[in-house]
Amino acid sequence: MTLLSSIAERSWTEMLQASDDIQLALFRQAAARPCSSDVQAGLRAFAADLLARGLIDMDEYVTVLGGTALACLALGPQGRFHDMRTGRDAGELAAIYSRAKYGGVDDIRYLARCLVNYLQDELDDPYSKWTVLFRDAKANGECVVMMTTGWRNVPSTANVLYDIVVEAINLKLAHLALPTIINVKLPRLAPPCENYASLSLKEREQVNLVQDHVIPGENFYRWSGVHVIFGDDVLVTGSTADKVLQESLSNGAKSFRALYPVAIDPRVALADATIEERLNSVVIAHQLDDTLAQLLSAPGYRPILRTLRLVFGEGNRDELATFLPKVSPPVWLDLYKAALGNEFLAQAQCIPSLMMLRLYLTKLGMLDDVGRAAL
Repeated sequence: MTLLSSIAERSWTEMLQASDDIQLALFRQAAARPCSSDVQAGLRAFAADLLARGLIDMDEYVTVLGGTALACLALGPQGRFHDMRTGRDAGELAAIYSRAKYGGVDDIRYLARCLVNYLQDELDDPYSKWTVLFRDAKANGECVVMMTTGWRNVPSTANVLYDIVVEAINLKLAHLALPTIINVKLPRLAPPCENYASLSLKEREQVNLVQDHVIPGENFYRWSGVHVIFGDDVLVTGSTADKVLQESLSNGAKSFRALYPVAIDPRVALADATIEERLNSVVIAHQLDDTLAQLLSAPGYRPILRTLRLVFGEGNRDELATFLPKVSPPVWLDLYKAALGNEFLAQAQCIPSLMMLRLYLTKLGMLDDVGRAAL
């Protein structure tokens, strides 16, 4: 029996009774080749425990279940994020990430450039894991797909981010005569959870079971070997990526990798997943202010689901009337269409704000008397 098969038959807590050397060997064997059973066996929590005891570093932790992160952040004693690799203040990156989560155009492009530069450098190395992936896929007549977080009419930051990344990297792959990435859109049929970033690990796992992404089944993998890359904007608890890994590999995917611009220290994240919300709100707080107005007014802005919740939630209803003139009417029309397309009009807490916006747009002649926009 291999070490890897032994954890499939026992819980990771039982494996903690083994010596440190055995635990490290088990971890490295599992990290080298992710499999679907690792998720239920508790491999991520096992790796977090190794990190907490100083047996592995953050980069090694991220590799568990196929991950790669460009930056790893932890929260310091003054409540500021710092880089776990260098110990330096990461306030600038945290601010970029915060704005990107609400659709900041320049900020999403910055994160995209970081990911593109990383992948291009990897593809220039003939022995990197990414070059090997695409070279082997070509040799075997297989394909590589990108999956991001599921969406329902309105994208998340991750959806927009990896659209940019895939488009850019496909140029590089084409010039190298390697298979280009197929961008697969995962649908979300149920309305997405309103406050996912503030949920605990247990609550996230429950949401993912009943309300999250619709992941392709066996038929998707039947005719050609498929390698899956899952792209998200942050690794917090890993519950979303782990679900995609488990279902993809169980249904026949040849391999699985996950890619993130940012990962958060699991010693905090797995105990208190609300740290994600602290990162999200470094710059964009839960209020309608000039910072948000500037973000919404940037050329090329497109509605992001998180922004819709911020703008139309009942917590900001009293401020909405004075906030409306700070943003151009065409942007408001796009936000209105996006909100209705995502069934915000069926959410009681959003109805008053949406009715206020509808009246505002009607007075401006951008909606007719029954709420229709000109085509």
